[in-house]
Amino acid sequence: MPALDALEEWYTLRRGWAVERDAQGRLWLPVGRDFDVLEVPEEAGRGALRRLIGYGQAALAPGPVALAQPEKCLFFVAPGARDDLPELLDWLDWGGIDLGLTAHGPGDRVPAPSRNHWLHDPLAVPPEVIALLAAIAESCSRHALSRRRGQVSR
Repeated sequence: MPALDALEEWYTLRRGWAVERDAQGRLWLPVGRDFDVLEVPEEAGRGALRRLIGYGQAALAPGPVALAQPEKCLFFVAPGARDDLPELLDWLDWGGIDLGLTAHGPGDRVPAPSRNHWLHDPLAVPPEVIALLAAIAESCSRHALSRRRGQVSR
């Protein structure tokens, strides 16, 4: 068995998450067992993160948040979020609206962020999605509207 590189070791030993390597040697995190992931445009993700941290309430703490390429934020949330997302968005009156939000769950994987790509505590417990979703959806909506306005004015 080949030796683990530093990032792979950090994920498996320090974080306790499973990792996978593809044929090109890239490191991936399988989604669905330890966490699900909400992927949003970077600008929207940074806005939601600022808002969630600004609340200063433990119940709304964002948990692990990382940058991914190209220009995406990954919110690591408790398993089951992908399956619950459509119903929760409907409940929050965001159902049927393209927010640019993608949910990853069992059977998916995301690129393993390098240690300098974490925007918020990579060792935090992934929170329940309901605690974060209103702030994330609103930030995604604002981002989508600003992009549409920019396209119309050109």
